[in-house]
Amino acid sequence: MKFGELGNSANRRKIVFVLPSFAAGGAERVLITLMNALDRSQYAPEMICLRKDGPLRALVAADIPVHAPNDYRKVSFGLPRLLKILRKTKPDIIVSTMAHMNFGVLMLRPFLPKSAKIIIREAITPSYVFDTVNSKWLVKMLYKILYPSAEKVISPAQAIVDEFKSLSFLKTDHFTLLYNPVNIKKIREEVPQILQCLNDERKSTVHFVCAGRLHPQKGFDRLIESLPWISHEMNWKLTILGKGDERDNLKALIEKNGLQDKVHLAGFSAAPWPQIGASDCFLLPSRYEGLPNVVLESLCVGTPVIALREAGGVGEIAGLAPEGSVTICEDMPEFLEAMRQVRPHPSRVYRPTLLPPSFRPEVVQKRFEALLRGENPDMLAPARPEETSSAATPTT
Repeated sequence: MKFGELGNSANRRKIVFVLPSFAAGGAERVLITLMNALDRSQYAPEMICLRKDGPLRALVAADIPVHAPNDYRKVSFGLPRLLKILRKTKPDIIVSTMAHMNFGVLMLRPFLPKSAKIIIREAITPSYVFDTVNSKWLVKMLYKILYPSAEKVISPAQAIVDEFKSLSFLKTDHFTLLYNPVNIKKIREEVPQILQCLNDERKSTVHFVCAGRLHPQKGFDRLIESLPWISHEMNWKLTILGKGDERDNLKALIEKNGLQDKVHLAGFSAAPWPQIGASDCFLLPSRYEGLPNVVLESLCVGTPVIALREAGGVGEIAGLAPEGSVTICEDMPEFLEAMRQVRPHPSRVYRPTLLPPSFRPEVVQKRFEALLRGENPDMLAPARPEETSSAATPTT
């Protein structure tokens, strides 16, 4: 059976999606979003997760069977059970994400039916993986041995594909770009169309916002350490949304630099879009990223972005977004200079979306289902204007 051909009963392809956990991460959220949106007349989706519970489990559509047999602490511990479930469900296509999960699925390939095809999603640059593991040589070897055996490797940014060429020396002929879908309708519905009445303090204060795990990857530490040098001519405040192991360290840095009245660690928010939409600018000081969802969601609610170039695929987003909506900086001094140029948004009216059409869910889903059919998604006809304008600026 060729890749993409129908191989299951009831004229529907069975697609099994595999996750290590239901943790609140961007990679997990993207895979669940793609799975939920599958055309049920063509596909029968199921999900396998190596941990039973997590904040994202509730996002799985009610009609999708979920196999979560145990709480495996490591992917390697759960591979025998994963194999058993895969052999029982007999999928036409297996879709997984995150490097350690991808390695596990691909290692099971010799024990699966030959008709089962594997698509893996790689959402982070290999340089980040190399810098965060003890056995860089082992990870590089697994990339070289296992990734070529997948039918397709989908990545949300060309920067990721380019790094696989240069750092892992992989042939990338079977790599395909698939941007992250952004649920623009849901996000914009959760943000009030009219911002709260702007008092005098709000009108005279620039409000910045960051969001993400409190982890060194996100670069919040270097941002905080740089802020005493900003010399903004207006009053300013920064809200950092997220939780993580670095909270105490970041709190100490805020106090060390005398920024208690300027920088606020606001904790995790499952729906941060009202805070982002009410801010004047979103900041991305990350050391590594794949394709940062938070940037896409910020653009979705009409909030411009300042980012460091090293933050993965943010440059690709800037190339597709309206001019001036994403400012790319080479270093922290340039980053601070860009922050100095930001002024309070003059309007009380909820801002129009800045999200490029390429990231709208209907556009991404068409490309994904073309991949499942074994087609080249680049051969699809461009989306018609009416297909990408359904979530335009709300009437005010």
